[in-house]
Amino acid sequence: MVNKVEVLMHPVRMKISQALMRNKENGLTPLEMVKVIKDVPQATLYRHIQTLLDAGIIRILKEEKVKSVSEKYYTLNEEQLKVSSKEWKELSSKEKLDYFSYYQLSLTTQYQNFLHILEEKNTDEDLSTFSLAELKLNDTQFTNFQTELNELIMKYCNMTNENKEKDVPFRTVAITIIPES
Repeated sequence: MVNKVEVLMHPVRMKISQALMRNKENGLTPLEMVKVIKDVPQATLYRHIQTLLDAGIIRILKEEKVKSVSEKYYTLNEEQLKVSSKEWKELSSKEKLDYFSYYQLSLTTQYQNFLHILEEKNTDEDLSTFSLAELKLNDTQFTNFQTELNELIMKYCNMTNENKEKDVPFRTVAITIIPES
């Protein structure tokens, strides 16, 4: 079995995954990816697309004939990215740390992209926030908290999926819950 985290931990493959996350419905061609991921040469991008395809992390959504060439549209193979609770329980502590590291590295990459956007816009209006809270909750309170938080996130995820406006930016909200520390 391919270690998904090892495949995804490469910065270029992370950028490809993030670009595809934002284009789930229609997918992207490699040429469209080059326009989105500007700092990666086309040949490098093709190589990393193939690595992700071989690992089953992305798949071909559709193919369209353009003149005499068949253009492939890629999308994330979301089922391959998910780790079931059964799989999670079977992972070693090191493998769980690898997943957590990927999560943190992915956030860092997104924040770097955000800072780059601020620089391009020549603005210092940084609306990002970071917070850490230690909550003293019993098991019932903790379960209720997780349920309410999940409902809130799903409410806004559903709004995101329904929003067809073109110039509305994606906003990353990342939450880490450590049950005991």
